[in-house]
Amino acid sequence: MRHLIILTILLICSGKLFAQTYSGSVDYGKSSIKYQIKLIATTNQTSAFFSSMEMNADEIPCQHTVYRDDSLRFYVVSDYYTYEYQYLRQNGGFKGNLKIYSNETEQLLNTFETNLNRNDAGEQDKIENKDFAFMSNGLKLYGTLWRPKKPNGKGLFFVTSSQGNDRSGTNAEAYYFTNLGYTVFNYDKRGTGKSEGNWQLATMEELCSDDINAVEFFSKISALPLSEIGIKGSSQGGIKIPYVLSKLPGLGFGISISCPGGTLLESDLNHWKNLNSSRIGNENMSEALKTQKAAYNYLAGNISYKALEQIKSKYSNRDWLKYVWIPKRDVQKDDKLNFSGLPYFKKITQPVLVIQGLSDKVIPANSYKIIEKAIRESKSTNNKVLTLENTTHTMTYVSKDFPYFQVINHQYLRAITDWLNKIE
Repeated sequence: MRHLIILTILLICSGKLFAQTYSGSVDYGKSSIKYQIKLIATTNQTSAFFSSMEMNADEIPCQHTVYRDDSLRFYVVSDYYTYEYQYLRQNGGFKGNLKIYSNETEQLLNTFETNLNRNDAGEQDKIENKDFAFMSNGLKLYGTLWRPKKPNGKGLFFVTSSQGNDRSGTNAEAYYFTNLGYTVFNYDKRGTGKSEGNWQLATMEELCSDDINAVEFFSKISALPLSEIGIKGSSQGGIKIPYVLSKLPGLGFGISISCPGGTLLESDLNHWKNLNSSRIGNENMSEALKTQKAAYNYLAGNISYKALEQIKSKYSNRDWLKYVWIPKRDVQKDDKLNFSGLPYFKKITQPVLVIQGLSDKVIPANSYKIIEKAIRESKSTNNKVLTLENTTHTMTYVSKDFPYFQVINHQYLRAITDWLNKIE
């Protein structure tokens, strides 16, 4: 997924203790955000890890770990806010508060009470995960197999997404679905994490080939037939779902999140338009959009640099030109921009779930309607196209009661779970 909020986590504590997890929550209005802190003692220090399903975080390593017998303190820093957690030990856990500061002004914006309660041993380590390496197109790729304590006989595979995102971006959801009984596999796309290769030079078909090889490897090590395995992807991963389903008709189902109804180029152009509309203005957007589209078309290998320069020179005196990205002549071309999942939605035979957030500023707003029409032409059964209000490209939303966190829309995972129960 693109444009994810990256958290920088700093935990300050000192002393020695054994591996232990604590659960906490931040309550606001009728809602709450749950999180967990895992503390692990090593020879010379204590390591800490932060998790929150609502924030799509799973055991993110904390830094500068120091723990004292009577207190605990850590910071979480996002793009716009700094979250300061302070605790004092109380009754086997910690009692404290969360202070939220603006990164721009350093002003204290709000304070909330929050406690950490120690988890019982029986509540911990319900999930086993193991790393594997496998070969795909001459490259060694690395992934993780997640095994539930009580498997339901079904598997879920995470298709890789865009840019340089590795498997950690899907770890939180992998944990969630493993808790539901699914055996799960996610892996590092070529050129990310531990995997060999270069994703930037790869075609979309080559990346999809890696996904197909990874699914077949997952089926082998989990002893699950393809018919009991489904695939899930978001954004660029979502656009690959129908392709992989059509190439592996034996697969059980597919879940496509935030999938554009056209090419990736059209999606990138739509995102650029939404980012710059207020600065360029409606009266100038048609000309600006034409220029930016030409730049993307050159990047995709569709037009010559001479054609791009002709369009650029036509509007050389326009003030809005400073907001248009123009690539250099020797830029590495990216044919992936020409890829569309739409033809493959028409070819699938398996059940498929498509979800789009109505506050998505990346993909075109009518994408779900176009995809729904394509699926009607397929032989897919038990398909569903769902839209979620006030939900972004990453399936997050901003609460009016608590605008300081972008959290996963609670309807998102619930909708997937309900649909999976329906098709079983």
